[in-house]
Order: sequence, then structure tokens, then C-alpha cells
Amino acid sequence: MKAITSSLVYRRMSIVIDKHSRRRQINSCQTQAGVVLVISLIILLLLTIIGLFAMQTTALEEKMAGNLRDKNLAFQTAEVELRAAKNTLDPPNPPLIFTPAGTGGLYLDDIPNSPNPIPTATAILTDTFWSSEPHSVPTVTGLGNRIDDNPPVYIIQKLPEFQPPSASNAVVTGTNIIVIKCKPYKITVRATGGTTNTVVVLQSVVVVPPCP
Repeated sequence: MKAITSSLVYRRMSIVIDKHSRRRQINSCQTQAGVVLVISLIILLLLTIIGLFAMQTTALEEKMAGNLRDKNLAFQTAEVELRAAKNTLDPPNPPLIFTPAGTGGLYLDDIPNSPNPIPTATAILTDTFWSSEPHSVPTVTGLGNRIDDNPPVYIIQKLPEFQPPSASNAVVTGTNIIVIKCKPYKITVRATGGTTNTVVVLQSVVVVPPCP
């Protein structure tokens, strides 16, 4: 009887121990599963942050590329209009009529050492001047890229004449010596690119006739 009782007690103890070990295994598996979930969520969060940062960087680079293209379009348009304005000064074109009021965009600024030239250099750089003051009728069309909606315009200022230092411009007629004076003109062009937010203003001084 004692041997049977002791074997039963041993079996009961082994069953109890086995139950505890299974519970420990189940608890450890649940704990490991929770840690894997947390790590996965952290990795997913990091990947999301990296993706958002990459999207913002790409969008910024696209805007920069678009702005650079717009600026190049405006600059090239201004150069085309500048050449067109220079051609109006070359013979055999009829002489242009310059007035102090700037009729047709032709301003007379040939007063020597004028303290207040019109238009002023500061005013030319403002949008108000080009919207309210006289300027040329657009001469360049068919540029595309929505530039024809806001075509380039220009003004020409007749500056004071000057005598070149070279004697080659002196013409002898009998007993008289006539010195050919150089006539400088300042051309200012305003052009926009694909959008009206991009504005380029170019200036160039042209001397007619060309002086050494």
C-alpha cells in the first residue's frame, strides 16, 4: 500500500510540475510575440518617416527645376526682344522720335548731367512703371510656353551725345572740321517666363554710329 501511495503522489507532483512548465512556455511565447509587434511598429514608423522625407525632397527639387526653367525662358525672351529693339535704331529704318513723355516708349533723356533722368533706374524695376508708363508695342510673338499671353516690352532712352577721343570721326569740309558725335541709347527690356511671377529686366547701351 505504501508503494502504491508514493507512486500516486509522484505522478501528481509530476503532473503539477508539467502544468507549470507549460504555463511558463505559453507566457514566454506571448511575451516574445508582443516584443516582435512593437519592433515591427517602430520599423514601420521609421520607413514612413523616410518615405515622407523623400517625397518632400522630390517635390522641392521639382519646384526648383520648374523655377529655373521659367527663369531661363524669361531671360531668353528678354534677349530676343532686346535684339528687336536694337534693330529699330539701325539704318535704313526711319529715325525715331523721342519725347520727354516717352511716347511709344521712346524717352528723351539727352540733357547733359540731368539730376533727375526720366524714367529713373529705380522706377524701371517696378511693375507699376510697366503697367502705367508708356512702353513699346510688343514686336516679338509666337514664342509659345504661354509667353504670348504676356509678351515682352521695352523702352529706349536717348542719352546725351558725346565726342569720342579718336580723331577718325572728324570730317573736313573745306575749312571746317565737323566732328561726328556718338549717340548713345539705353534699351531696357522687361520679359516674363511661363508664369507672370518670373520677371527678367535687361538693359543695354547702344551707340549709333558705332564709336571706337
